[in-house]
Amino acid sequence: MASIGVVGSDGGDRSLADRSAESLTATPADARRLGRARRVAHLLDDAVRLPVVGYRVGVDALAGVVPVLGDTLAALLALPVVWEAFRLGARKRTLARMLLYVGLDLLVGSVPIVGDVLDAVVKLNRRNVRLLERDLARRD
Repeated sequence: MASIGVVGSDGGDRSLADRSAESLTATPADARRLGRARRVAHLLDDAVRLPVVGYRVGVDALAGVVPVLGDTLAALLALPVVWEAFRLGARKRTLARMLLYVGLDLLVGSVPIVGDVLDAVVKLNRRNVRLLERDLARRD
């Protein structure tokens, strides 16, 4: 069984985040799937560095400024991460938890101001990728 490593502030596993997609997957196609999931999570949670403060936010937090529609769009954009996890053979429990996070992000993100702040601080898409990476590492 693989060593899990240090848990980061986003609930993710830092040692798994640093591992290449190839080291966590069995085939080049699976490595591309994991790479896509990582890129989507980065786009949704960390794509833009805020000037002056230097904090990173993504499309999820920016879209949340538009009530309901923006959060719905962000939730739809988060589903490819779950889809790639399904294609990679993630366990049902992992997939259910990932869908729960997408639903919570939609629900909480729809609350004006509070939801926008939580979208910027709680990086649920990045957390979903960490869940997938842990699931893949368990196969070792």
